[in-house]
Amino acid sequence: MIGKKVVTRGVAVLGLLALMLGVAPDHAFTEDGEEAAANAKLTLKVALMVPRTPEVQVQAKVYNQKLAEMTNNAVQVRIYWGGAAGDDRDVLRKMRSGQMDGAPLSLELVSNFVRQALIMGAPALFTNYKQLDAVRAALTPDMDKEALQNGFKVMAWGDVGRLRLLSKKPITKLSDFKTSRPWLYPESEILKEFYKIIGATGVPLGLAEVYAGLQTNMIDVIWASALLAAALQWHTGTTCISEKGLGFIGGAFVFRRGAWEGLPDNVRNAIQKLADDQKQKSQLDLRKADERAYQKLVERGHKPLVPEHEQEWWDAGNSLRKRMTGRVYTKELVDKAEAIAAKYKD
Repeated sequence: MIGKKVVTRGVAVLGLLALMLGVAPDHAFTEDGEEAAANAKLTLKVALMVPRTPEVQVQAKVYNQKLAEMTNNAVQVRIYWGGAAGDDRDVLRKMRSGQMDGAPLSLELVSNFVRQALIMGAPALFTNYKQLDAVRAALTPDMDKEALQNGFKVMAWGDVGRLRLLSKKPITKLSDFKTSRPWLYPESEILKEFYKIIGATGVPLGLAEVYAGLQTNMIDVIWASALLAAALQWHTGTTCISEKGLGFIGGAFVFRRGAWEGLPDNVRNAIQKLADDQKQKSQLDLRKADERAYQKLVERGHKPLVPEHEQEWWDAGNSLRKRMTGRVYTKELVDKAEAIAAKYKD
């Protein structure tokens, strides 16, 4: 198994933004992961796809202690680990109905209440982290406002590594998709359009179904960062990985607005401060962890894939971005993002 400590630490960083926002101390958890909230004034329910591990718990304790000091143990958090609250779509539905209070969500899910968020995953727009950070910084105030208007409080925007292809057999040309069974994330309109452009047939599976899909050969190509693939054990069903990133995987940690506004002012201020103090370092740590995860995968046997015609991939991405303009993001937003990204081009 690939460097478990490195992987869980990195993947948990975006998820740890959840932990950082108020998880109870380790002793507050029972063996099944639920906290003994007898002394808590308020309990927040948070859903994470990542599994509960000792490494994550060690980090959680640090944040827990900080939060306890800042809020006088006013809040406890019940974490539903490893997809126990359902797939990401289930979690969003439960947040809307008040059954769940917070979770890290993909851009595709966030776009349900922040439509412009999809620009952060626009094909062939970003080649480096400076571009990504600059565009995100410029758009964050408006995206935060839109989220709040639609019932959600964004605690942090972030990314979970470079987008790569992982596959059972080499994928070096776009035509290779036609003879493969590539995974289709049902929430991604962009990926659906991409498969149409290249003439491939995607296999729709929710996040919780990907691992089984790889093990049963229902799919043989997936999109993920090295970090996510390793943490969710998707790498065990693949043998190849893209040497270069094809973009970045982003998302946000959000609270249901009602849950956030139901917290006392001093608790909200403490949580916000803790999040603001930690998120920059956490993001940098995560990116480093993603690079280490990629190196570990290669060291452990994954074959690095290099496109035979790299420009073909970027041309397809640029074409796809243009086709989605006006459908998933406005031309004004695309022009703004392109202009900012151009300033930090490799």
